[in-house]
Amino acid sequence: MFRLPLIAATLVLSVSLCAAPAFAAKHTNAADAKTAAPATAPAAAPAASAATPAIPVNNVPFDQRTGIAAVVNDEAITYSDIRNRMALYLLGAPGAPPPEVRLQIAQQVLSRLIDERLQMQEAKSLGITVEAPELNNAFATVASNNKLNPDDFKKKLAGNGVKVATLEDQIRAQIAWSMVVRRKLRPQVNISESEIDSELDRQKTGKAEYQVAEIMLPVTSPDMDAMVRQNAEKMILDLQHGARFSLLAKQYSQAPGAAQGGDLGWIQQGQLDSNLDDALATLQPGQLSAPIRTEKGYHILFLRDRRMSGSTQTAAQAAAAAPATAPAATPAPAATPPAMTPDPAPAAAPAEDTLHVMQLVIPVTANDPKAVIDAKMSRATSLQPEINSCKALATKAKDFLASGGEDLGTKPLSGFAPEVQPIVKDLQVNTLSAPLRTKQGIAVLMVCDRDVAAAAAPAATPAATPTPATPTPATPTPATPTPAPAAAAPGPVGPSAKPAAQSDPAREEIANQLGMKRLEQLQDRYLKDIRASAYIEKRM
Repeated sequence: MFRLPLIAATLVLSVSLCAAPAFAAKHTNAADAKTAAPATAPAAAPAASAATPAIPVNNVPFDQRTGIAAVVNDEAITYSDIRNRMALYLLGAPGAPPPEVRLQIAQQVLSRLIDERLQMQEAKSLGITVEAPELNNAFATVASNNKLNPDDFKKKLAGNGVKVATLEDQIRAQIAWSMVVRRKLRPQVNISESEIDSELDRQKTGKAEYQVAEIMLPVTSPDMDAMVRQNAEKMILDLQHGARFSLLAKQYSQAPGAAQGGDLGWIQQGQLDSNLDDALATLQPGQLSAPIRTEKGYHILFLRDRRMSGSTQTAAQAAAAAPATAPAATPAPAATPPAMTPDPAPAAAPAEDTLHVMQLVIPVTANDPKAVIDAKMSRATSLQPEINSCKALATKAKDFLASGGEDLGTKPLSGFAPEVQPIVKDLQVNTLSAPLRTKQGIAVLMVCDRDVAAAAAPAATPAATPTPATPTPATPTPATPTPAPAAAAPGPVGPSAKPAAQSDPAREEIANQLGMKRLEQLQDRYLKDIRASAYIEKRM
């Protein structure tokens, strides 16, 4: 099976050139309503007004603009809507961006709001609504990610000039879209056993595997390309000067793994976009890529480690085992994108990840017969479809009376017990491990959070050092923590049709990877079709 997450779709804006239909603009703030032109206004102004033409909106400073910034079918997006969302995205950003950068951010925010309007409209057409409990639970998840309870989180938002309703609107759109995807697209994704067999055969061919983290900055319209690239280049410079990759990914990336600090786990050669795959082949462990352009936007990759499929030894382990007198391997030259200066650097030893790990223990006594132990081992295996988060694990752990259960704490990998380290080292966040025999009984483990150690980001050296033509201030790309609402519950795909006790974790992981890739493709096409048939008018 695979878990259905919230995936923010980022597509090129398609502006309809057809005549604007008559509509009544909705959701217009009171301050904007005074200057918002009615949708039914005549195409030509009376001749008498020609002597006093209105000031073009582009000549008015952005923070002083009022009225409607865009129309999406029968709904309006106002300048107040954009400024409110910008306040949310810039929360915690160092300093205030200059006016020209602030306007660039506003354009990105507008594209995001247009997407959300389309997603909410599609949900409404399908009779999908987001109930208050779902919204509250998702808001509590975001608050928890910020180490606060919901009430304190609301106070913090208000204290920083952010309207709580602004974040709630974004969360509501994410939940509604996840419901649309689950209803319309999820049934179309069915990974067959033959597809899994083919993938297993492919993995036996000795291909390279990469342990990767990713930041993805979307380009939602052609005129944003240069600006987003500059943002990516500035972000690489920040990483060189000590910024933590996982924190930047959580704050700015719009890739599916952003909530896990950009962690993609082990990716086999050929699984990613060809441009990303080619870039990975040039990197050494500890290196950052230059900004990589795909049809979605710009990607920054951080290669944590590499190995060959079927091998248990990684590049980092091989380097550690090499004699001290052996000459250092020369890293392969990185692909040099336009306007970038190649600057390959020696591979830096990857720093330890810091992990938050929990476990559930099924007790085993010295007097238990083998049949009982086998039954308990089978039960531990069958827990995998039932537990998809650390919260669910903590709840389920209360059913088993064993010492040493639940939270193992947050610490570097080497701080965990020797038998635990190899299991959690590459374990995906919110994925239950295979059963492990311990002194307390039979344990299953889960990584609740994974963070690259503080030393990892400075050690990471880009394979190509960006050299912008002119210094560009850091521009946050809009992103907020993505909640995992109840609507995005796991669903069976391929091998999950088997009885839980007989499930093969390796096959389920392959089904998950294949299913998520297919679902993302379907989702992108679906939103692109919605955009193509919508009336979208940008007035900003």
